[in-house]
Amino acid sequence: MSIEELSKVFLRKDQADGTNFLLKFGEFIDSMVAGKGAGIFPDGRMQLSRLEVRDSLTVLELIFNRLSAMESDYSFSESGTIESVSQLEDGTYSLKMKKRWDNDFTALAENDVVYGVVNDLASGGGKYYTSWLRVLHVDISANTINAVMYPDSEVPGGKNYPPEPLMILSHRGNPVDTERQGYWYLSSREHCICMLNGVTKPVLEESNYSVIVGRLKHLSLFDNLPINYLHSYIYVRGLVAQDIHRIDFQGVLPRIANDRGEWNMETATGAEPYQADREAQTETVRVMMYDTVWHYGCKWMCLVSGTTDEPKYGAAGWAMVEGNPDFSIDIESSNGWYFDAERFATTLTITGELYNRDVTAHILDSDVEWTRDTGNVTEDNAWAVAHAETGKSLPLTVNDLGPDYMNMTGCKFIARVLLRDGQNNYETMNYITF
Repeated sequence: MSIEELSKVFLRKDQADGTNFLLKFGEFIDSMVAGKGAGIFPDGRMQLSRLEVRDSLTVLELIFNRLSAMESDYSFSESGTIESVSQLEDGTYSLKMKKRWDNDFTALAENDVVYGVVNDLASGGGKYYTSWLRVLHVDISANTINAVMYPDSEVPGGKNYPPEPLMILSHRGNPVDTERQGYWYLSSREHCICMLNGVTKPVLEESNYSVIVGRLKHLSLFDNLPINYLHSYIYVRGLVAQDIHRIDFQGVLPRIANDRGEWNMETATGAEPYQADREAQTETVRVMMYDTVWHYGCKWMCLVSGTTDEPKYGAAGWAMVEGNPDFSIDIESSNGWYFDAERFATTLTITGELYNRDVTAHILDSDVEWTRDTGNVTEDNAWAVAHAETGKSLPLTVNDLGPDYMNMTGCKFIARVLLRDGQNNYETMNYITF
C-alpha cells in the first residue's frame, strides 16, 4: 500500500492529523459511572478518569456534581499565591506572587497583615503550619512583595513559620490603614461565618468580632448569657431591621406581655378586663398577648381571662413574674421587748411576707418549728419536743428561759417556717434573743 492509502487508515505522527472516529487509549469503556480508560469523541468530548494540570485550566463553562464541599477556612479578602521565596540579608522575605492571567497584579498593600498555611505532606508528615507576615513594600510592576515575619510572641499558638512557595497568602488586617482592617471568612472547622473589623495584628481582640453567624466564640461578653456553644446563634455589633418575627422551636408565635399598669378593681370589672390570651395584629405580623399588671411593687401575669382576683399569693388568676420573690417572717412580742426577769411573760407571734404582701394566713401551724438555744443542749431539745405543736403563736413564761437563765448571757428562740403553694416550697427562719 502507498503512503497515501496508509494515511487514510493510520494517524500521522510527524504532522498534524485528525479523525472523525473515536480515539481510545488502552481499554476504554464509555460510562460516567462504570467507565474505564480514556477516549476522545468526534464531537470534541473527552472522557478520562483523572486530569492533572500543572499550570492553569481555562474553561467556558464548568459543570460538576451538584454537591460542593469545602473544608477548613475560606477567606474572603485580598489574596495571592507565592511563586517563589527569597530571604534577604536583613531577614525579610521577597515573595514573587503568581500571576493568574496576563494583567493580574497583587492586591496586597503596604503594612497588610497576611497569613498562609503550609503543610509537610510532601515529606510524609501530616502537620499544618501557619505563617504570619507584615507587608513592608509592594512592587506592583514586578508582582513582588517584601514582608517580615512576626515574632513568635505575637502570633496565635506562640510559634511562627517562614513562608513557602505555593502558599496562598490572605489579607487579614492592617495596623495603619483603617480601611484595610476588616475581612470575613467562612469556616467549616469553627462552624461559623465571621466578620472582623479593626484588625491590626495576628492575635485577635474580642472587639474585632463584628458579626458571627453560627457557633459563637467563647468571648467574655457572652459569659453571663445562657448560651449553648454547640448551637448556632447570630451576633452582630449593630442591627437595623424592618421586620422581626419570633417563633418558638415548634413554629408557634410566642406570647408577648401587654403591660396594663397598676392593677385596680375598676379595670378588672370594666369593659376591658384583664386577659390571659388575646390576639393582636400589628402592621406586619399577628401576635398573641397576655396582660400584666403591677401591684405592691411586683409584676403579675394574668392566668385567667376576666379574673377579678387581687394579685397576691394564692390568687388563682395571677402569677408573680417580677419583683421580690423572697419569703420572710417577722416575730412580734405581745408585751414588748423589755421585762422584769421575775415577772417575764409574753407571747411571740409569727407573721409572714411574700411578694411584699402578708401571707400569714397561708402558713400552716404544722409547718412552724420552734427551737431554743441556751447552750444546754439536753434542756433545749426537751423544750423543743414539748413545744412541737405550738404553731404561729408561742406563749412564754420565765420557765421557758431555762433553769440557768439568770447565770447566762441570753436565751434565743428560733422559728423555722415552711410555706407551701402546691408547686414550690418557701422556707425561711428568724430568731429573737432575751
